Amino acid sequence: MKKILLFIVLLLFIGYMPVRGQIDTHFSQYMFNEVTFNPASVEIANTLNASIVARQQWVGFENAPSTQILNASTYIQDIYGGVGINILNDNIGYENILLARAFYAFPIQTGVLSTVTLGLGAGIINRTLDGTQLTYIDPEDPLAFYGKENFLNPDFNFGVEYVDPNLTAGFAITHLHYKSHKEATSEYPPMHYYLYGKYRFEDVIERIDIEPYILFKSSLVITQFDINVIGYYDDMVWTGFSYRLGDAISAMVGYQITHYLAVGYAYDYAVGTSRGYSGGSHEIMLKASFEGFNRTRVTPQTPRIFN
Repeated sequence: MKKILLFIVLLLFIGYMPVRGQIDTHFSQYMFNEVTFNPASVEIANTLNASIVARQQWVGFENAPSTQILNASTYIQDIYGGVGINILNDNIGYENILLARAFYAFPIQTGVLSTVTLGLGAGIINRTLDGTQLTYIDPEDPLAFYGKENFLNPDFNFGVEYVDPNLTAGFAITHLHYKSHKEATSEYPPMHYYLYGKYRFEDVIERIDIEPYILFKSSLVITQFDINVIGYYDDMVWTGFSYRLGDAISAMVGYQITHYLAVGYAYDYAVGTSRGYSGGSHEIMLKASFEGFNRTRVTPQTPRIFN
């Protein structure tokens, strides 16, 4: 009961935050890929886990955002921690972002079946601006940009996550060493803050679990709040809905094809300013989990072991 109350309090607390859009890369199926923004979200298990997500946003708009990401992670007993990588490619209009990051997660046993994990990621981010695609009302504008520029910089993120058999809660910061939101430029994006929580209600109906999820993310200038509920049938099929406040409604469905491979799809219907102008957004996900990746290690007791 205390865990359920904690989850409800977190939901109410976030509900009072101001909400607008978001400039960090967005995915609708974030509940399966928290490791994208939180390096602490690593399964402490005898598996090698990987996911590929491809998203086409605002179908119908020319040069609309198109994003792809690869996540991979595993737990290694010899270093008592999880390691992984994120590789992201994001295109929107005249801008391209390519990010490559490695991360390490250190778990701390806090109970028989509960863990707090600390994670740190480090890598590079390359932002390319192509001014040749821009059209200006005043071609003589002294600030007009007609060339191409590349900005290559280091990138760091940090996160913490608490996990027990039913409750997961986490906090993360991306672009950790960059400028504040008041000083951010095209070369240096601002830090982004993520706060999330989910709770699995098991056997609400026979063989059906229900998992509500809340996600708050902000650059302190632009803020976004997502509410999501997913139903799982026998851990083989799932379907659910999300509401991104003031932006979109998402519907998603997924299927565990084999013990090792799952596929998911999400469709976003815009309810914000782009409503009536786009054909929505499409997102597809492939997830793989290979057991026995390191058979020689001893797996610790945590709620993320799936034997």
